[in-house]
Amino acid sequence: MKKQPPSIKIRRTVQLVFLALFILTILQATYPFQPWLPPELFLWADPLAALSTQIAGRFFEPLFLIALMVLLSPLVVGRAFCGWVCPLGTTIDITDRWLSRKKNRSTRNLRKIKTVALVLLLLLALFGIQLSWLLDPLPILWRSLGIIGMALFFLFSEVIFTGLYSAGIFPDTISSVQDKITSYLFPLSAPTFLNLLIPIIIIVVILGLAKISRRFWCRNLCPLGALLGLVAKFSPLQRFVNQEFCSSCAICWNKCKMDAIEKDFVTTEKSECILCLDCSRDCPEKAITYSLHAPTRMQSSMDLSRRSFLGAGIAALLSSGLFAITGINPTKTNRRIRPPGSLIEDNFLEHCIRCEECVRICATSGGCLQMSFLESGLAGMLTPIAKYRLGYCEYNCNLCGQICPTKAIQPLELAEKQEWKMGTAFFLQDRCIPYRLNQDCLVCEEHCPLPEKAIKLTAKEYIDPETGTKRMIHYPYIDSDLCTGCGICENKCPLEGEAAIVIYREGEERKIA
Repeated sequence: MKKQPPSIKIRRTVQLVFLALFILTILQATYPFQPWLPPELFLWADPLAALSTQIAGRFFEPLFLIALMVLLSPLVVGRAFCGWVCPLGTTIDITDRWLSRKKNRSTRNLRKIKTVALVLLLLLALFGIQLSWLLDPLPILWRSLGIIGMALFFLFSEVIFTGLYSAGIFPDTISSVQDKITSYLFPLSAPTFLNLLIPIIIIVVILGLAKISRRFWCRNLCPLGALLGLVAKFSPLQRFVNQEFCSSCAICWNKCKMDAIEKDFVTTEKSECILCLDCSRDCPEKAITYSLHAPTRMQSSMDLSRRSFLGAGIAALLSSGLFAITGINPTKTNRRIRPPGSLIEDNFLEHCIRCEECVRICATSGGCLQMSFLESGLAGMLTPIAKYRLGYCEYNCNLCGQICPTKAIQPLELAEKQEWKMGTAFFLQDRCIPYRLNQDCLVCEEHCPLPEKAIKLTAKEYIDPETGTKRMIHYPYIDSDLCTGCGICENKCPLEGEAAIVIYREGEERKIA
């Protein structure tokens, strides 16, 4: 096995450290919420999310100054963020080892796509449409590992532990370990997530593109990489080739994972180079080093022609029109319940980057938040909404507002959250057991968490028409002034299928940005 130089070992160690930190931020998103590492850390450091949300929402969030440091870092170290820090880049490097072709195919004719995507996303943000979540690598990986990954981990661990327990292999130890893992990751119950297909398709496509070339996503499609690459054009740090030693063997050109080396083997496109140092390792003549150069040699040509920029502008205009005319199903709009503390709808859509941190942490408490599909229209895809048949908004939990990185969900004190009105409950009397069958059913009233009980009971005498027997039936009704729309009544309703008590948006409270 070829011995790795110290620089390569350092780079790979740094990559793994940042990937581990990223996974730790996901593990912090659990109930009870006592993080020692902010789950939002990497998303606060995301320049693309910072720009797109703040431009679309016309607001300023001081926490995004962390992202400014990342955005300006290429002035010093080039596009090293992509090669040393980005957790999705590290994940791609790992999967590329199994998926990529042995021969590295050049795709430089597709390189401008990521710059067009960046321009398109920023122009859409100017029009008030925030779509960075679709192509931003950090939210993509957070929801992939935090939702898909953790759900799969839970499923596989359940299968393994159950199998070991059934086989009688140290059953007490296995049961204890299983309980500890489950209670940490998902304290209340097994996670249930809806609408996973779109996030799964996105991450599978990104990783599967290795079949075309190494780091295909980073080379050609990543708008965050394009943004950092534009700044990296002005970096004094770059690859240098000693032409006296260079034998033109083309090893560096053939192996470059970013296709950043030109055919003369000397020139390097700085906006594409992620300073992985692999070419320096692979060079048999040791002719390649990395050094600082004078400002006159710093800048390189732009990737985007005026025609491409004009095309991106036209696409942004057409897209904004498409989102404007995309209708919302009126039969489902009144069931579109947002988390407590959510901004008014337009501002909410501009702020939310679909990282699904709120969905992840809700799965460890009440479990009501799910990724939407088209309930909020095309512009609201993958935003969090309440699905009360799967879970409810826990009365003593205000974690979704604490964890939201862009404050699309504003933080609420627990006392304020407990009085926050997400909607109002209504009885469907043609399904409700007391009204339909004239039999007592006190489940909803018993589970109502409010001290004064928003679900109240009226006792009425009922005479059985067949037997003439008299009995007192307790008929429930809603005190709409007290009801907060937490949904526990809908969740606990014993009927199969649609509950006899449902939550509508009527009376909902929303924050103003």
